[in-house]
Amino acid sequence: MFLFPFSMIMGGGFTFMEYIIWNELPTALGNLVGGFVFVGLPLYYTHVRTSPERILKDHQRNPAPMATGSGDDAPPATLKASV
Repeated sequence: MFLFPFSMIMGGGFTFMEYIIWNELPTALGNLVGGFVFVGLPLYYTHVRTSPERILKDHQRNPAPMATGSGDDAPPATLKASV
């Protein structure tokens, strides 16, 4: 972010569009793809797919009492991560 604009100010032999096309655009795309492949996918495969099933009681999700009862006799609701 410093060297290319500085060299343009000092008389480098390239234009602003060449700087954007040949430096900034490939760098941004490479960071996006690399971040997704080397950070996002490993985190997904090691944490989301292998996380245990979470069980929440009904009254924790809906604190208002149910019309048919107090909610304590209802089976717990399960939440699963979508894969």
